[in-house]
Amino acid sequence: MRRNRRRRIRYRPGNRRGLRGLRACLICVAAVFALLSVQVVVRSLRTAALNRQLEALHTVDGQPPAAEIAAPAIEKASGGKSNALTIAMMTMPDGAPIRGAAVDTPATFHKTSGDVLPDMLKLLQTNPDTVGWLNINGIVHLPVVYRDNAYYLTHDFSGRHNTSGALFLDQGSPITAQTQNLLIHGHSIYDGSMFGLLTHYQKLSTLTQHPLIRFSTLYEKETYAVFAVLKVKAGTFEYASHPTFPSDTAFEDYVDSVCQRSLYDIPVDVKPGDALLTLSTCIDDDRLVVMARKLRKGESQDELVSAIEQSRKR
Repeated sequence: MRRNRRRRIRYRPGNRRGLRGLRACLICVAAVFALLSVQVVVRSLRTAALNRQLEALHTVDGQPPAAEIAAPAIEKASGGKSNALTIAMMTMPDGAPIRGAAVDTPATFHKTSGDVLPDMLKLLQTNPDTVGWLNINGIVHLPVVYRDNAYYLTHDFSGRHNTSGALFLDQGSPITAQTQNLLIHGHSIYDGSMFGLLTHYQKLSTLTQHPLIRFSTLYEKETYAVFAVLKVKAGTFEYASHPTFPSDTAFEDYVDSVCQRSLYDIPVDVKPGDALLTLSTCIDDDRLVVMARKLRKGESQDELVSAIEQSRKR
């Protein structure tokens, strides 16, 4: 028995070497984790700094009237590679012309000409891909760009590589007079940037506290009322291919499908003549989709807010 005990003691130095190897592996893992954490923090700080700069650009403070500098700004932008200002001649990414709703007299859903809004001028001059500014109080306050469905997944508004990306309009729904449904994409970032806080619409309290979405295009300020919030599993519902509708019936069928899938019963009516705004972001493998319709001329904003406050979970 004593010999056996001595033999076990002799092998302990080997065990110590194994522990040292394990300790070294753990140190390496910790170092890699620390490096990744630093990169995430740096990215977050860089994104936050850029967002502050963009808010400063968006704020009008003593700028000259739009009419004085709108023309050269548009001329310069349209001469580059951007599609942002060639709205009247825009085509789909495959070269096909943008088609409006198939009705005798196409409806006009967005203003696409005139003087650029003063609070959009500096943004447009900084990035010709600028097409608007999205604002939901306490949720998101950022510019929206338009190029394709790839570039701004990995680049920020300034054009720098940034995995936080930027908010961008879907390439299939550019802002034209006949685009009835605008679709905006954005990453859901853990620090709350981009569409990181949009996921809070999974809570009824967020809907009732943030019922309105304000979207400024280059030429007008628009306000939308949320009428549906969806959590969509990949491949179960196609919401990203409806910039226009061939008929009123097709529009109504689509809206009915949306409302049936909504997390909430929201007492906001939607009619074929309404313009829609769709916001989309990722939640793991799913998508959170917030849909709103544009306020009608003369419609009471307070009444809409009161109606949405009565929403209920399904």
